[in-house]
Amino acid sequence: MRSKMSSKERILAAVKHQEIDYVPVAPRIWAWFLEYYGKCGWQTYLRAAEEFDFDPVFDIGPGLPSYIGWPEINDGCAKLKNVKFEKSVRRDKEFKIVRRRFITPAGELTDEMRVPPAGGDFGIAPNPENTEWLLKTEEDLEKIKCLLPDPALGDYRAMFRTIDEIKGRALAAARPTVGSDGMLLLAMGVENAMINYMANRKFITSAFDIFHEYNHAVAKKCLEAGANVIFDSGYNMSLSTGWSPEAWRELFYPKVKAMCDLAHSFNALYFYYDDGKMMKILPYLAEIGADIVETCTPPPVGDFVLKEAKEKWGKRLCFKGYIETVHVMRLGTPAKIREAVAETIRLGAPGGGFILGTSDSIRDGTPLENIKAYFSAAREFGKITQS
Repeated sequence: MRSKMSSKERILAAVKHQEIDYVPVAPRIWAWFLEYYGKCGWQTYLRAAEEFDFDPVFDIGPGLPSYIGWPEINDGCAKLKNVKFEKSVRRDKEFKIVRRRFITPAGELTDEMRVPPAGGDFGIAPNPENTEWLLKTEEDLEKIKCLLPDPALGDYRAMFRTIDEIKGRALAAARPTVGSDGMLLLAMGVENAMINYMANRKFITSAFDIFHEYNHAVAKKCLEAGANVIFDSGYNMSLSTGWSPEAWRELFYPKVKAMCDLAHSFNALYFYYDDGKMMKILPYLAEIGADIVETCTPPPVGDFVLKEAKEKWGKRLCFKGYIETVHVMRLGTPAKIREAVAETIRLGAPGGGFILGTSDSIRDGTPLENIKAYFSAAREFGKITQS
């Protein structure tokens, strides 16, 4: 065995259930980086890897802006054809109320959001709360298409240059968009989506088809540019969001499979992300052929049972994640973290197909001593020795 693998070699070998020198350690950690370094980007991950000794995994995109669901639009919808944009802002105590109006060739769309201030009880990167949604009726479907930038406008060359520059220091996955489910929920809201799933199946499936076809088209451009991993976010279609396994199978399974098939047609890996309950959809992800599955969240927040998952699907899937970010990482002690890491590696490492990570991003407010304990324990207990 090689005495020292690069981070990228180590990660890819783990994904393929091959021989490794250490169990890769690649937590989601962007929220903590924002607090600790004041920024978060791929350069931050590489800087942190030098400081803490871990194997960075992160996603990068082609620079296509998302105009759906984000209150701050700084380019005036410059990448949209024949769309006019208007915005008004008012204050309601500590919240900023943002009202948006898109005038498209197919008609007008409006929404409104309450935007909390960053920091304090709201966290370092809080999400806005919609009080009005863009996508309200079937008449809005043609209009919403106008808010999706032409996939050809993405800067795929810059994305590939970044992937190439990183070389063996990290695994960079191409993230085409916020995800087809992300666009659906940002446009309609989870409650409305679930009501429409029961009461107006045609509306929600038509909307989801629009966003899936767009996500698929951008992913194909990423792959044609040289991406060798496709990151596909699925947390808005999570069972923790409220979807049933039956709804997941009917509504989401075909789209996830299509994205996985696309990645595999380019000999690329398919990386599926869901930070909620996953045990009941693991058979589907194994059937689809997903390569990496994240975040494998344990109880009480999730339902992931590492021992059972490894026994049933560990030869077909690579699991990434597991260490809980609130009760263990943020509120726990270094001793508790060390114990959790040791037990997780003991259960997850045998047979390969495991990357030590976290159940979501390590949160701002997590003590530095806990961060150091996590990374130190990961290398200590993650060393693979030959018997």
